[in-house]
Amino acid sequence: GDIVLLKSVLLLMTLSCFVLLMACTDSDTNAEDEVFEVMTKMASIVGPGGTQEDHDYYLEHVTDNFNASWGYPTVADCAADIEECIGDDPLDPPMRDTLKVNGDKATITVTSSLQAPTGDSFKLVFDATFVKQDGVWKGDTVTAGDDEIPGGVELVPLELNEMVFSYDPTDSRIKSGKFGFDVENKGDQVHEVVLFQVKKEAPLMELIESGDPGALGFPMGVKLPILPGTDAKMSIPELEPGRYALVCHLPDQSVPGGEGPPHFVLGMISEFIVE
Repeated sequence: GDIVLLKSVLLLMTLSCFVLLMACTDSDTNAEDEVFEVMTKMASIVGPGGTQEDHDYYLEHVTDNFNASWGYPTVADCAADIEECIGDDPLDPPMRDTLKVNGDKATITVTSSLQAPTGDSFKLVFDATFVKQDGVWKGDTVTAGDDEIPGGVELVPLELNEMVFSYDPTDSRIKSGKFGFDVENKGDQVHEVVLFQVKKEAPLMELIESGDPGALGFPMGVKLPILPGTDAKMSIPELEPGRYALVCHLPDQSVPGGEGPPHFVLGMISEFIVE
């Protein structure tokens, strides 16, 4: 009798564990479905030309922290300047296989495809985090993710500080034109790295402020936004001999409302020569 009872208890325990396991698995799956649905919708929303419904959805699915990187300290600040706050570049559909859910926090990798007038294109890679607040999944942070670095390409260290690019422009790898950047933000503000080929003879600041599209042309590489304390591997095409510039256009975030001067005006601008 005792053996039969013991077997019954063990069977019940096994069934209970199985039911609990299925519940946990279902819960995780449901959470993945929920956050992926929100991310997919958010990726398609744009500011200019977007519908009121889309803009409302965006505001309902971001935290105050989400837009703070771009100078909008609260969701209300974003709502007051909604088109500029959201921007006009939709993201590519998110990659489900990069989604990881852990309780009320989720991470996913998303990309955006940029096309140059020349027909060349490259992808921006972002790592996004979502948090669940009051039953709603909301975007909380976005930071630059790692590019795929081709075999045989070495990375040159590039530190971002306020307001300077710190690297060695005489590095033999830079001089060769075949390299990538290992970018690390050691500052307290969000930064970006935009690489241009300088196509006209004049001081770099003068060329940037002139707004002449023929002076710098389309970016050859972009890595943004790079949050404080984060790093990212940046791939760039093999560079032909010439003059190149690194620029950060993001506004000084110590000035509220995204109204601060761009970082390059404060000194976050640099150039190097490929031989």
